[in-house]
Amino acid sequence: MRSLHLLVAVLPAVALGCGGSGNAGPDADITTYDCAADTRAQTYVAGLEVKGESGKLDFKLMDADPAPPARGNNTWTLQIDAMSNNVVGSGVAGATMVATPFMPDHGHGTPIKVEITDQGGGMYQLTPVNLWMPGYWETTLTVTTSSAGADTAVYKFCLPD
Repeated sequence: MRSLHLLVAVLPAVALGCGGSGNAGPDADITTYDCAADTRAQTYVAGLEVKGESGKLDFKLMDADPAPPARGNNTWTLQIDAMSNNVVGSGVAGATMVATPFMPDHGHGTPIKVEITDQGGGMYQLTPVNLWMPGYWETTLTVTTSSAGADTAVYKFCLPD
C-alpha cells in the first residue's frame, strides 16, 4: 500500500516534467514559452557563426527553413571551414557529423535522427532538425574531419510556440 501512495505522489510530478511556458522550470503548458525572458538563446541571422570549442573549425548556419528555426521539422544549411590560429580557412568536405538537438531545461532531446548530406565545399544540409516543442533548445554539432580533426559547436535557439 505504501508503494501505491508513493506512486500516486510521484506520477503528477513526472507528468508535468516536460512542459515549459515559463523560464523558472517546466510546467504542464507546452503550447507557449516566454523567449523574451530567456537570455541564453542566439538571435537567428543567415550566416550565424559559431567558433568550434577547440578552435579547429568554424561553423556558419547559412540558412534555416523555416527561418528563424521553429517548432517542428527544420532544414539547416551549414558551412564548415577549417581554422588555424583563429583565422578561418577553406571549407571542409567529407566531414563526419552528428547533430543532437536537446532541451537542457527538460533533460530530453528528440527521437528523430538528423540526416546530414555533404553538399561539397564544406557545405552540409541537416534535415530534419526536429525541435518538437516550445522552449530553449541547444543543437550540438560534433564534427570530425581528416584534415582538421574533431570539433564541436552549439546553436542555441528559443522557440516561443
